[in-house]
Amino acid sequence: MQPDQTVDYEALERTHVQSVYQAIAPHFSATRYKPWPVVEDFLGAIPDGSIGADVGCGNGKYLGVNPKLLTIGSDMSSNLVGICAQRGFEAMVCDNLHLPYRTNCFDFVISIAVIHHFSSFERRVAAVKELVRTIRPGGKILIFVWALEQEDGSKRKFEKQDVFVPWNLDAKTFAGKSKSVAANGGRRKGKKNQGQDGQDSAAVVEDKGDTKEVDSATTPSSPEVANPNVAKTIEALSLESNPEDAAPKVVVKSGNENIVYQRYYHVFVKGELDQVVEAAGSLDVNKSGYDRDNWYIIATKK
Repeated sequence: MQPDQTVDYEALERTHVQSVYQAIAPHFSATRYKPWPVVEDFLGAIPDGSIGADVGCGNGKYLGVNPKLLTIGSDMSSNLVGICAQRGFEAMVCDNLHLPYRTNCFDFVISIAVIHHFSSFERRVAAVKELVRTIRPGGKILIFVWALEQEDGSKRKFEKQDVFVPWNLDAKTFAGKSKSVAANGGRRKGKKNQGQDGQDSAAVVEDKGDTKEVDSATTPSSPEVANPNVAKTIEALSLESNPEDAAPKVVVKSGNENIVYQRYYHVFVKGELDQVVEAAGSLDVNKSGYDRDNWYIIATKK
């Protein structure tokens, strides 16, 4: 499979992944606090004293799951890494494709809801290959990605694999609450949501009343406004978006200002994660499964 040389996948990811999470970090963190059982069991089975990495750690939800391990977090969002630091966790800003770790240095690595944000097959393989590079022979890896196949009752239904998923940020309601959210371990008080990485929480804005889109040039996180490379990539992937809409939209609904960010996802079909792992090489798959609308793989480095 050859990459399309006419499009800029990196620019798409900067605009519709990296810059979005940088902008929504406190709100996103408020919905991510409950560990998934598969991830919790995986970390619980790692021998005491092991050293590992959570690449794409977000707000550090999994960094303290097993205090008998030394787990180093990393994320592209400095705002999410800052939340990790406020929670007392070790984390750094770095790129999954160029990790600043030695080869064969970790006993385990986890990648939870990250690989699906890479916009080409080659970039997804390269991301997994870089994770594998850092693991010692015999070390373990756990990878989770969103699934195209959603369970009955899921609020998400995908008709194709390359999609934009909106994040609706109620700017008026959430304004000024970033510090209190971070101090509360990334959890927004009073919200009884599940906070799962695979789905958004109920803390989103309903579409009510008249909607007016406002100039987004001055909104947070808009480095690729009107970038022709992003527009070309959106078109090449057949994403349902106006190619000119490369930046977040500020939307006024019933007199309340909201910001709608479009996050890029490549949702995986059954067996596709296995293909990516096989292409990355150097892994023996121990288990391949489906959990909470996600595909996951547990593997050992050869």
